[in-house]
Amino acid sequence: MVAAIPALADRPGRQLLQAVVDPIGYYRRCFRAHNGVVRVQMVPGLSAQQVLINDPAVLQELMGRDNGRGISAPGHLNELMAQVVGQHSLMLLEPAPHRARRRLLTPPFHGERLRAYGALIQSIARQVFAELQPGKEWNARTQMQRITMRVILSAVFGLHEGERYRHLEGLLQRNLNLRTGRLGTVMLFVPALRRDLGSWSPGGRVLRLESETRLLLMREIAERRRSLEAGDGEARVDVLSLLLACRDEQGEGLSDAELHDELITLLLAGHETSATVLTWALHWIHHQDEVRQGLLAELATCENPDDPELIQRLPYLNAVVNEVLRIHPVAMLLFPRLVEEPLEMAGWAFEPGDVLLGCIQAVHERADLFPEPLSFNPQRFLERSYGPGEFLPFGGGARRCLGAALALYEIKLILATLLRQHRLALTPACDRPLPPRRRGFLLGPSRPVRLRVLES
Repeated sequence: MVAAIPALADRPGRQLLQAVVDPIGYYRRCFRAHNGVVRVQMVPGLSAQQVLINDPAVLQELMGRDNGRGISAPGHLNELMAQVVGQHSLMLLEPAPHRARRRLLTPPFHGERLRAYGALIQSIARQVFAELQPGKEWNARTQMQRITMRVILSAVFGLHEGERYRHLEGLLQRNLNLRTGRLGTVMLFVPALRRDLGSWSPGGRVLRLESETRLLLMREIAERRRSLEAGDGEARVDVLSLLLACRDEQGEGLSDAELHDELITLLLAGHETSATVLTWALHWIHHQDEVRQGLLAELATCENPDDPELIQRLPYLNAVVNEVLRIHPVAMLLFPRLVEEPLEMAGWAFEPGDVLLGCIQAVHERADLFPEPLSFNPQRFLERSYGPGEFLPFGGGARRCLGAALALYEIKLILATLLRQHRLALTPACDRPLPPRRRGFLLGPSRPVRLRVLES
């Protein structure tokens, strides 16, 4: 029997407000009323035919239909992201150009190239952690951002030192801090606040930061393009060099505007997401001491804890990272899909024009999949495996996060390096439950996570 999809009985304006201010509370309210699928109106700029989903069977079938008949993943459904990453970003490309660009961008984040980053990640982490002084307090997010920024700048530009690197690092960090603050978050959903009313206005500050960043990136693109055309120096394997060298079927390369938007996407998405996951991990590892002890015991039995590949295969470390990603998925929703013809999935009837929004947060809180879902319990990932519609911290299908492998690789290496290098404790004010809050399009800790280095 095929069932019609129920609708949430609430005004669109009220739905939008709660989805922006308290997204987790909004999702829980939706699925308390109608578990599985529910018609909502929560995303500005999209069709009123929005369907929020936490049914794993529906999500698995949905992702399996990517690039097939009946469902598509058009880039324009992600238009809200354009104000951050630009119109030419991978996130906003239509299906055919998206597939082509994705094929181009995949190699630097997988296989041999990924393994080549291992020693670099460990070296950067050791340098940053060596600055931590016994007895001194430090902000976890700030330090994690320093490390992940250096990693992504190395992957994208081959830069990890020098004046240009420091300038770009500072600009990107200021941009992110503004975008993920409370006012910056509201700006994403209220166009009037984005107007440039002078340097004192929020919109004016954002535009000036973006202009300065764009100028620096364009200068780097121009210099690298000239070097490539002149055949100067050794062949480089960073993402910018690969993008500059690529050509389509007509022999055309990417324009400077396309390159700029792709670089911004990789720099912002590849940095802030990993730093947020690491911050949550440090909170839970030191809030539940048995988790920390379990990790230390596993690292002590590792044959060579300096070998990045051995670190990747540690089962308890993998379970801890997965549980962090489950209880605190950085992205709350899957990339939107569009229903193009009448179809049925897992007993539900979907109509042409429906915009499908898989709710990662709500799936990860299903008690039938994750008993006591609000408790942090890495053991669950040692006791069973989960299907692609059940555990999806990096999304899924054709729009799965391109940098998922690099993110997992660096998160595990950074945690292992820190735990071996220092004995830490949360400050008394931070050793308590920590609710999440919206930070731009993502979710992060609502308060700073502060730790101190204990005497050896």
